Amino acid sequence: MENELISVVVPVYNVEKNIRKCLDSLINQTYKNIEIIVVDDGTPDLSGKIAEQYAEQDARIKVLHKENGGLSDARNKGIDLAQGTYITFIDSDDFVSSDYVEYLYTLVKKYNVKMASSFYQMIVSEDEVMIDKNGQEYLLTPQEAIEKMLYRNEISHNAWGKLYHRELFEQKPTLKFNGIFEDERYKQFNPIQKEQYRFPVGIINEDLALVYYLALECPQIVQGTRKTYYYFSNPTSITKSKVKEADFTIFALYKALSEVILQKYPDLSDAILEFKGTIYVKLYKRLVLKQRNDFNEVQKYMKDEIKLMTKGLIGKKVRKPTKIRLFSAAFSKRLFIILCNFENLLGAKS
Repeated sequence: MENELISVVVPVYNVEKNIRKCLDSLINQTYKNIEIIVVDDGTPDLSGKIAEQYAEQDARIKVLHKENGGLSDARNKGIDLAQGTYITFIDSDDFVSSDYVEYLYTLVKKYNVKMASSFYQMIVSEDEVMIDKNGQEYLLTPQEAIEKMLYRNEISHNAWGKLYHRELFEQKPTLKFNGIFEDERYKQFNPIQKEQYRFPVGIINEDLALVYYLALECPQIVQGTRKTYYYFSNPTSITKSKVKEADFTIFALYKALSEVILQKYPDLSDAILEFKGTIYVKLYKRLVLKQRNDFNEVQKYMKDEIKLMTKGLIGKKVRKPTKIRLFSAAFSKRLFIILCNFENLLGAKS
């Protein structure tokens, strides 16, 4: 196997309780030729200092301290600093299996592709980690990969858990956006900076705003089904997270993204409907459980949109759980709340 340098970009902000676990999982990778780029995004806690301590012990770790600019800005700084032929992103409160890098690198070399994805596992405690040494490998067209992401079927739309050839961030984009991002409603989601792909800064759901486009730029994508990425999940956190005005930008982001995808693959209209339903239900769920009266107009708009969606579900390839959530949200708020609370208890993905 070739021994190309691989860059691991780790944005850091307020993770002093978890960063050691993350860095330990990286310095102990079976694939040794890596550089670990820790981007301290102006964290007020000890995360940056902890990273410096690790850098003193391992020359592969580089620490950049910067003013707070958000996750996208931190990732972009990491991309700019990366020297590797390939780049992967790890969130600093997550960790990976010891062969995470080797597994993804083996996939991209075996199938000669620019993007590979592995499975992930949501955990509440480390006791739940499953060591996964078996799995299948699938070579996908961009359309097949996009469809899987839209249905949340084996490939996530998160930036982490994947390996990207650096050319994806250096080449001039070939996608035809047809002026979508010149529209004032969508400018903030533009994934292109200086004719290169980067994470849009200053938005939430930044992964959505880039990963799909990177996949569309690839002739083929390989998917490995081994679980190599682990992230901690609090199933009840949705009842505690504060709803902000910025959360509602997801509607415009969805419209921009769906336009780009459907321009290239009109056959994915059902998958787009699944994606839209998931987005609307997820945010409606937060509003309802938080009982936010200051967003009554938005809540009414969302309920009306969800009702319209239910009228168009007949004969559509939309997952049964999504249909149940949509119909309960549209016609029985009480049932919807019961369903949401039940899902939270089970730790179900929304």
